[in-house]
Amino acid sequence: MNNDIKGMCLFLGFIGLGYVLFLMLIVAFTGVKIVKSILLISMLSSLLVSVGLTSTVKNRILVFVKSAFIAGK
Repeated sequence: MNNDIKGMCLFLGFIGLGYVLFLMLIVAFTGVKIVKSILLISMLSSLLVSVGLTSTVKNRILVFVKSAFIAGK
């Protein structure tokens, strides 16, 4: 995949995750029930971030997460 497309996916994914954080703040302070929207946007954004990452970065993140869960037990 082209590096420009990967960069665009990462950019849009992180913008979406930032928007999810903003929506969570709105929910925390106002009590508005927008859980479905938050879930949909976070899933789409994490998919875009996943598409934008290279396989070596994905493997490093996976090893880090596995070691964190194993060390936590």
